[in-house]
Amino acid sequence: MTKHKTIGYLRVSTDEQDLEKNKADILKFANDKDAGKVTWVEETVSGKVSWKKRKIAQVIDTLQ
Repeated sequence: MTKHKTIGYLRVSTDEQDLEKNKADILKFANDKDAGKVTWVEETVSGKVSWKKRKIAQVIDTLQ
């Protein structure tokens, strides 16, 4: 059986915002779905920045 790979991408716009609630929600979902270990990708970047210049672009490239 193939092990699942789960990547949790978390982005906030400012350092004052907290990722922990979102992390907890993603981790609960992954556990409920038996989705395997979660690899976290986190960044603080404005929503105005193109997704192609964010870490999410690297995640997408990795999955392809």
